[in-house]
Amino acid sequence: MIKLKITCREATRIVLQAEDRRLPLAERLSLRLHQRVCSNCQRFSRQVSLMRQASARWRSDGTD
Repeated sequence: MIKLKITCREATRIVLQAEDRRLPLAERLSLRLHQRVCSNCQRFSRQVSLMRQASARWRSDGTD
């Protein structure tokens, strides 16, 4: 069963878990729907993405 309405706490958990594993379709859809109405969770997701990109760039710069 797909849980369409999730809380901010659940959205945060899903965003962080997405770093370690591919999310099932149901979780991706729930997260996307939640982020459409919650600007705080949208911002959190962008911040996590930015940190991930910066970390990857830092690791790649250190190998030169």
